[in-house]
Order: sequence, then structure tokens, then C-alpha cells
Amino acid sequence: MKNGVIPYSMWVLFAPTFLKHLPILGITEGKSVMKRAKAKYRSIIKDIPSFGKNDILLVNLLSAAQIAAVYLSLDEKPPLEQMTEYYNLSMDDSRIMRIFLKSTDYYSVGYQKKLARQAEQSQLSDNPYSWRFKFFAGQSLDAFDAIFDRCGICRLFSDLGISEITPAMCRYDYGMAKWTKTVFTREYTLASGGRICDCHYKRKNQ
Repeated sequence: MKNGVIPYSMWVLFAPTFLKHLPILGITEGKSVMKRAKAKYRSIIKDIPSFGKNDILLVNLLSAAQIAAVYLSLDEKPPLEQMTEYYNLSMDDSRIMRIFLKSTDYYSVGYQKKLARQAEQSQLSDNPYSWRFKFFAGQSLDAFDAIFDRCGICRLFSDLGISEITPAMCRYDYGMAKWTKTVFTREYTLASGGRICDCHYKRKNQ
């Protein structure tokens, strides 16, 4: 994948909060870590196949590439709990992320139609770094399910030899739920060895 506008923009938008919260990982010389991480991010991006019309969730994959780049740039690898706190707080502290999530109405006709189209597209994708899922509408717009059987992040982290931190990113699904007024539940994850990742969304009562 070329280090084009979208990968570049992702780094510009989210690197500041990744830098800000490095003390969670015990890092005091944050700028030197982020300098190494930026170079590593570019290297990771270069090895990812370009996304085609049936590939989905590119932004999610680029976010994973960012956290992978930071992790791989650390001299001492922190435990999963610290990486989970670090990633979730870094994303939550991003103003652009909060604005995006607050402005996304999961429970609108338009959003759910888009999700259904994405699910159909994903079935045609042969890119191992993309996702594949099925969309199931609820009895009303107030609930729906998305069942994944392929995860781009799992593949990327496996290839990079850092599968141990994949659950740190899985956990952020719950973090996003609070900004989208959602009750999010899940029983299985691909990251923990499950056959599927079952994502259940229900509108939170006001």
C-alpha cells in the first residue's frame, strides 16, 4: 500500500495523543519513540496490499498499524493491560475521534443500509488484511448484529509477531459504544481463538 493521503492523515491526526499518553507505558522520552514509530508505521503500510473496492475498514487497519508501530518501537514490551489502557485512552482523547463517533447515528436507516452493503462487499474480498462479516438487522432500527469471521487486525498483528496485543484493540469496541449511545455486547473474538467475532449493538435508553 502506498503511504498516500489517508495513511499520512491518520498519523497526523492520532500521533499527538499516542505521544501524550506514552507515560502510561513508562516512557519519558516520548518524541524519540514516536520518531521510530513513524518510520515503522511507514514500513508496515508498505507491506500491506492496496485496498480494493470490496475491502473494508481501512481506517481500522491503519489505526492498528499505528499502535503496532509504537509497540514495536519500545525497548521493553509492556503487558496487555497497559497496552489496552494506552490505546483506549489515546483514542478517547482524540477530539477528531470523539466528533466522528458522536456524529455517527448507528440507528438510522442510512447507516444500517451502508453496513449491509459493506457486509455484502466483504464477502467478495480476497484481501487477508480486510474484514469479512455478515449483517443482521434487528426487529427495529434500535438493534443489529455484525458477525465477523475474518479480521484484518488479527492478520496484521500475526504477521508482525505481536498477536499478544490484539485484544487491546478489541476492547475499544466498548469504548466507542459510549460515544455512540450503544450497549455493546460480545461473547467471542477471533483474537482469542474463536471462530467468529459476534458484535451486538443495541441503542442505549436515554
